[in-house]
Amino acid sequence: MKILLLILLGFSVLEIYFLVKLADHIGGLAVIALLIASAYAGWQLLKSEFRSLLNRIFTPASFDGFPARKMIAGILLILPGIISDIAAILLLLWPRHSHEPDNGIIEGKFHRMD
Repeated sequence: MKILLLILLGFSVLEIYFLVKLADHIGGLAVIALLIASAYAGWQLLKSEFRSLLNRIFTPASFDGFPARKMIAGILLILPGIISDIAAILLLLWPRHSHEPDNGIIEGKFHRMD
């Protein structure tokens, strides 16, 4: 429990440090506008994914899992800070490995041998 608290405290200190450094370079109002824009984008992403999740839950045979990736990215965008925003963008842009379900179809070339 203490380790988790130290990690959260360290993360918060890093976020504040980078926000102050960024404010020195581009200005305080620009940083505030950036934080508001990223929080709004995160809120819209969460809202969209929640609606999509509800539609998939209430439509039989179309539920293909929980959209955790986009929801986590939305939460990271809502959190104030540059590191969490970069992590959210990387999470959204990282290629996803889709595991197609086995539906009994074997694709490929074949030859008929008589």
